[in-house]
Amino acid sequence: MTDYRSVDPSEPRGGPVRRWFRKVLRNILGDDGRPVAPPHPVPPVTDTVSRTERITFSTPAKGDAYDFTVVVELCICATGWRTREQLDDVLTQRLADLTAEIKAAARLEARKHPIFRPGAAEPRVAKEIEAAARLALVGVPDEHDASLQARTRVRVDMPDAVRDLQRQMVDEQVKLEARYEHSEQAALRLGELRDAWSRFIKDGLPEWNTPYAVHMALNPNQAATTLYTLRKDRKDEAEKLVDVVGRVTAGVERMDLLDFVYAHERALRKTHELLGIPIPPAGAETLYDEPEEEDS
Repeated sequence: MTDYRSVDPSEPRGGPVRRWFRKVLRNILGDDGRPVAPPHPVPPVTDTVSRTERITFSTPAKGDAYDFTVVVELCICATGWRTREQLDDVLTQRLADLTAEIKAAARLEARKHPIFRPGAAEPRVAKEIEAAARLALVGVPDEHDASLQARTRVRVDMPDAVRDLQRQMVDEQVKLEARYEHSEQAALRLGELRDAWSRFIKDGLPEWNTPYAVHMALNPNQAATTLYTLRKDRKDEAEKLVDVVGRVTAGVERMDLLDFVYAHERALRKTHELLGIPIPPAGAETLYDEPEEEDS
């Protein structure tokens, strides 16, 4: 037991509580009174920086006579335990090498395609550029421990000189297609008109007044003149018919009956042949002959 009477009051008192407290202070502040660093460092905060670059360049097409124009929209991002300024510096340092790899990959693929086929070249060039960008970012280590990723969108265009030539060819093709389509429509229309006129002729041919009706339909303002002409023509035809009947009657009086029948039979036969009408079968030789019955 401590004798308080023998303790100097100017000295600090001891005791278990004071000794524990002094030990805790030494662990925190150290012997020299400065803070002690923690045993494990605190990791920095992870951050991400992205940037979009537009890269435009020309590369030879097949035959090296003309160059494709290639436009690459490159979205590149960096992620790591660094500040945003440090990550942005990483992107700036890697951009030049990445652009060179993109141009080299596009050049090798573009030379396989003719200049007038940018549509076929575009997906293949885009595939090669994307693979080259991914390989370039993965293949080179980063001293700042930053993770780099890139996405690309590619467009391939032909030069204006080739586009003008293509436009002329397309114009000629459009004219040919239009001419073929017009000819086809004209043929279809002519077929419809042929059928319509055939029906018109078939329906109107037996009627003697068809020509006058057509003329009146096409020229309705000349209806009176057409009717006057119709009446005059009918009168002239009637007079001609009377003359023909008179001449036939006079001829019958001058020839015998047998010659009259023979002449008219030859005329009727010749008329049938000219008009393409089948000649009817011969009748009985006399009025007393019975027609032959067909075998059943």
